[in-house]
This record gives sequence, C-alpha cells and structure tokens, in this order.
Amino acid sequence: MIDERLKKDLAILPISTVRALTNLSDRQIRYYESQDLLTTKRGKGGQRRFSLNDVERLIEIRMMMESGDSLKDIHNLYETHRVSNRRNEKTEFVHSLENEFLKIGRLEKH
Repeated sequence: MIDERLKKDLAILPISTVRALTNLSDRQIRYYESQDLLTTKRGKGGQRRFSLNDVERLIEIRMMMESGDSLKDIHNLYETHRVSNRRNEKTEFVHSLENEFLKIGRLEKH
C-alpha cells in the first residue's frame, strides 16, 4: 500500500485543475514557480503536473499574499522550513543509525 505522504507527492494534476482548486491564474502559478516557491514536475510533452502538496502550497501562498506578506517574506519562510526539515531528517537518520549500531552490538554479544 502506498504511503499517504507519497500519494500527496504524486504530480498528476494539470494546471487547469490547479487553477480551479487554488483560485489562481495560470500566470500567477507560473510566476510562483519562477520565483522558486514550488517546483513542478513535467509530464509528456513538457506540460506541468502538480501534486496535492503543490496545491496546498499554492493556497498557502495565495493566503499569505492576500494578508499582505511579500514574496520575499514567503520565500524566507519556505527556506527556513526547508532547512528545518533537512535538519530533522539528518537527526532522524542519525538516530536510526544509532539504533542499528545498538542492535548489531547486542547481536555480537550473543
């Protein structure tokens, strides 16, 4: 069974569907992509394909813009979030390695 997080990462939605879900224009969506606020996948023929996570991010961006945040503020927020996620992933990886070493140590004692 596919993990729910992976399902939300599947880039299967065309821009017309994303436009309807986010109330953004094609131009706005492409602009936010050009500003590195999201990274879209490309389907056959080079057409943009979006995931549910992309849709959520675009809705967040629209709401932040409507509340007066600048693109710079939004970009900084996502960059901080990205760095924090990387740090958490590294920490989880280190803990995972430590647990594996403990298991190996226990096996060697037997």
